[in-house]
Amino acid sequence: MSTLSRPVLRTWEALLTEHSTSVRTARRQIRDQLTSWGWAGEGVDDLVLIASELVTNAVVHACRGSGEVRLYLQEFDGDCRFEVWDPRHDLPLHSRAPRRFSECGRGIDLVRQLAFDFGVVTRKGAGKRVWVRMLLDPAATPPPPLAG
Repeated sequence: MSTLSRPVLRTWEALLTEHSTSVRTARRQIRDQLTSWGWAGEGVDDLVLIASELVTNAVVHACRGSGEVRLYLQEFDGDCRFEVWDPRHDLPLHSRAPRRFSECGRGIDLVRQLAFDFGVVTRKGAGKRVWVRMLLDPAATPPPPLAG
């Protein structure tokens, strides 16, 4: 018996090698997958933007020239959990505010604003998973946040 109050209805995963096209590929694959599941609208657009930010962070900051990024998507009844795995287990957080015209330093803040829930799971020697939970069906009553 599942310990989840809302069992996973559909899952999808993908493996991307670290490459300059990985972010574009991730955006396209996430949109295509959600569309194939029947999702459309602003929630999909927001999740694609979040995927872009998280995959960019993984490729730029975690892979460092050799590595892979794994994407996981789980659809629940009215919402979705998206994860990006990368090989780096530490969390290089920057406390300073981004400069006014800088293109860097705003991604995680954007993710926090768009996602219903957000977190990171790390394991030394096993990388980290950065996850977000999105409500894709605005009519759905938000269920309680899931742990980890």
